[in-house]
Amino acid sequence: MVLESKELLNELKAIASENGFQLFGVADAQIPDPDKENILHWVEEGRHGNMNWYPRNMNLRLELEGLGFKPQSVIALGALYNDPEYENLDLTYRFSRYAMGEDYHSVLRKKASALMEFLQNSFPNQKFRQGVDSLPVPEKILAREAGIGWIGKNTNLIHEEYGSFFFISLIFTDLPLRSASLIAKDRCGTCTACIDSCPTAALSPYKIDARKCISYKTIEDRSESVENLHGWIYGCDICQEVCPWNQVKARKKGWKTEIQEFKIRDLFKQQGSLEKLEENEFRERFEDSAVNRVSYKQFRRNLETNRREK
Repeated sequence: MVLESKELLNELKAIASENGFQLFGVADAQIPDPDKENILHWVEEGRHGNMNWYPRNMNLRLELEGLGFKPQSVIALGALYNDPEYENLDLTYRFSRYAMGEDYHSVLRKKASALMEFLQNSFPNQKFRQGVDSLPVPEKILAREAGIGWIGKNTNLIHEEYGSFFFISLIFTDLPLRSASLIAKDRCGTCTACIDSCPTAALSPYKIDARKCISYKTIEDRSESVENLHGWIYGCDICQEVCPWNQVKARKKGWKTEIQEFKIRDLFKQQGSLEKLEENEFRERFEDSAVNRVSYKQFRRNLETNRREK
């Protein structure tokens, strides 16, 4: 039996919206074959670099097997993290915008708790499992299938009105929901701004070579030394910053996060002390930040690389 209730979907969307999620969609829990092939080719060509965890659990990544139940539907949620104050900051060292608030993993779980509680109380015999960049599943593909946006030439998910500065969270369920979502049209057109602006040539249309990506180098690469960080300490936003859908649409409309925890924290504005941080201070300062994903050794390496490249 498939639930086709428009009222139910509207109620779920309303709960999501009340808790800071501007984007909502529903899709069948399956990965289209062309996307499976692209993922396999990406790995076969070694473009995942030394992210050895990526090829693991391919049954989960491609077939959604291993969630503890067989999912029938996926609910996709999107929450903006863009804080307009970022535009006014004079930053010596740059951090991706998504990392300048509290750690999004815990924040989005908390924000989705009301929706999860409603689902579990309404359908006590069904199963639900939320992922916040924590399950080895292709989140952007599933969110695209749910109508959240299209995957652009920079491989990021882009929404026609909100741009791409938003987090994705997925809720898998064995509840067979009928999706009313329409897949967004690819609106990249002939634009190549993201590809042309990437200083390390990590991008080609709809493809990324992680080994060249600044974000990968600062976070995933555990090597003793890295090069060409171009001022970035953690992550990189260049291919999003130059995207017209962020520059024109999102900025013109003034879209910004509704979640207080994603506002830029003072510790990122006070950069003079970054170079003096001892390891215990680093851990304390970034304890509840996404930056805690890197080691102190990586942090120092990234700082020193940028100092050398100035």
